[in-house]
Amino acid sequence: MTTIGIPSNHLNHANPKHGTNYVDYTQQNYTAALREAGALPIVFPMGTPEEAAEYVNAVDAVLLIGGQDIGPLFYGEDPTPKMGETDRQRDLFELAIIAEARKQQKPLMGICRGSQILNVAFGGTLIQDINTQYTPANGQPVVKHMQYPVKWYEPTHRIDVMAGTFLAGTFGDQPIVNSFHHQGIKRLGDGLMPAAYASDGTIEAFQTEDASVRGVQYHPEMMFDHDATHLKVFQDFVDYVAEHKN
Repeated sequence: MTTIGIPSNHLNHANPKHGTNYVDYTQQNYTAALREAGALPIVFPMGTPEEAAEYVNAVDAVLLIGGQDIGPLFYGEDPTPKMGETDRQRDLFELAIIAEARKQQKPLMGICRGSQILNVAFGGTLIQDINTQYTPANGQPVVKHMQYPVKWYEPTHRIDVMAGTFLAGTFGDQPIVNSFHHQGIKRLGDGLMPAAYASDGTIEAFQTEDASVRGVQYHPEMMFDHDATHLKVFQDFVDYVAEHKN
């Protein structure tokens, strides 16, 4: 069976339910989507960069998931006032996982924050806050990219899918997706190409030329239970991994 590693998030603040009993966690939607697509998800507890090689060696590919903002020092900027919480330990761990997956030539997919950390790992940069730092060059209004409190599974805006990319033919040229982010791609990293845009010109998906690395800004794992077409994002990745196992 194809195995997909998922670096976990972790609670690093005291909270009413767990107190100071800090936990690693992964939302069930990610593991459910991978299982539905025929893969075996394996969650990596939050670790150190030195552990990355062993983690990546144990799986066929890696899925990077959503969460906190990425520390802007990793792409050469200082934080601006609208930047949210960051987690340096997580950033360092995931960057090491990405570097090791590239070294071992294992496919990578990122969702939301996961796509952003992939872009940073490839030398790209991020918009720290779309509402205050982004002006569409095409004259269109800025899309509401943070749709909360609308339900996670409800679609709210269109994306334009580029021909010849991994999303092409998945669910039409202009699917409607959910959206839960305030940061975005500013400059794509080396070797990455756009796969979809929002109407305001922000990049909603990208890939390498061979699609061994791919990222989506929206949350298909939250949508596939209500619209099965969104499972195709996972199914296509799992099928790709199965066909290209080392």
